[in-house]
Amino acid sequence: MPDQVSSQNSSAGLEGFAARLTNVIAHTGLSQAEFARRLGVSAGFMSDAARGLKRPGAEFLHSVRTVFGVSIDWLLTGDGTMHGGSGIDLNLLRTIRLQIAVARAAIIDADPVAKVLLLLIRDGRLNEAVADPDLQAFLSRIAPADPDGDLAAELYNGHLWTKDSSEQLRNLLAAAVAHFEARKPLDKMAALVRSAGPTIQINVSPSQRNAGRDYYEG
Repeated sequence: MPDQVSSQNSSAGLEGFAARLTNVIAHTGLSQAEFARRLGVSAGFMSDAARGLKRPGAEFLHSVRTVFGVSIDWLLTGDGTMHGGSGIDLNLLRTIRLQIAVARAAIIDADPVAKVLLLLIRDGRLNEAVADPDLQAFLSRIAPADPDGDLAAELYNGHLWTKDSSEQLRNLLAAAVAHFEARKPLDKMAALVRSAGPTIQINVSPSQRNAGRDYYEG
């Protein structure tokens, strides 16, 4: 069955996969349950995969490829675009952002640490300073993580080949909304109430009781 799980339930690598899977679902315009049905997997498994709690196996990936035409390379690693082809190299983009931040700090702000860093890069001696805590702190300060920027690049890659510009914009917005909806904190009590429905029967010997209304059977 495609519900095969091939790794631990959570890891750093699952987060990117889950976000891309969420983008695929949004791109199709299907509900998560219908998407799961077309792949032949349970809605519960799909929900776990989209939240990064489970990593699907080869059969699931093959189904996504054959049913929806999604690039397996992109789904697993983010390389290329959702349907294949060349897009933004995310690692290169992050490196460019970092280089811009270092250059700005050295030239515009005249930051002494940035100036040293530029010299080390120019002379090919950056490895000598990898463990320097001052440089590490400097890099964290000038180039903090930019999850929204990374998401923008992933969405661009995923929807690059959509020909209809109106459809492309709709799908991009839907994918962005789905990305953040999947990361909203779960209201556990509300979820239990929704799943339970208006009445839950609880057996209490020797008579029976229904939550929400009491009755007795002789």
